[in-house]
Amino acid sequence: MSRRRTDAKYSLLLAGVVVTLLVFWQLAVTWLGLVEEAFLPPPTAVGAAFVDLLGDPEFWDAFVFSLQNLFAGLALAIVVGLAVGLVVGWFPVLHFTVAPFLWLLYSTPKVALAPLFILALGLGSASKIALAFLLAVFPILLNTMEGVETVNGSLIRAGRVFGFRGPALGLRIVLPATLPFALAGIQRGSALAFTGVVLGEFLGGAGGLGHRLEQVAFDFRMDEALAIVLVMVIVANGLLLAIAAARRRWAPWYDAGVRSIG
Repeated sequence: MSRRRTDAKYSLLLAGVVVTLLVFWQLAVTWLGLVEEAFLPPPTAVGAAFVDLLGDPEFWDAFVFSLQNLFAGLALAIVVGLAVGLVVGWFPVLHFTVAPFLWLLYSTPKVALAPLFILALGLGSASKIALAFLLAVFPILLNTMEGVETVNGSLIRAGRVFGFRGPALGLRIVLPATLPFALAGIQRGSALAFTGVVLGEFLGGAGGLGHRLEQVAFDFRMDEALAIVLVMVIVANGLLLAIAAARRRWAPWYDAGVRSIG
């Protein structure tokens, strides 16, 4: 069976599972009365609330605010994560002296630091960008570092034979060989960055999807709250799919079995 037919088969299977769950959810709330509609609105109510959101200018203001903070924090995390990961992975002395501290910082529960960021940087964009950066940078950095350490020594020697030295060797040989690992880290980091943005908005913010979710949940408008969660799921999965497409374009040799940290 071809790869395309296999993918189509599993896509249909996934669609069937999703439809089954939605039908069961609808029946459990509206017909069987297993769950109070006030606590868990049926899919039809959530869908109607989602359509209403699309026509609400305030929702789009919150949406743009969140995406601006997300992309700013993620871009900063990519630049820092790739640069530091390449340097630490390339120089053995840094691997043995700096890498343990990076792993220590990675294991720190960074979500617990969110209130400190909000107090220090305020309720505006700065604290959200900082949280997005903090949650995204370590998966990118550590995956890149591990990728550098797996570069085949024969590639390095071949690059030197062709005259590549210093930064040129890194850009022409090491970075392409490390790219699948780095993209795996960016994929993981993008989801965590969005989590950081929403968390910052939820805990203390004057705008964004997280703040909007907090407001409607406090007012017990659960259909709109679930519609906002649906928007968040779409954004997060859109990012993952976009990075996966970039990986297929820029690193077609990528093996799905490559280990991802994070």
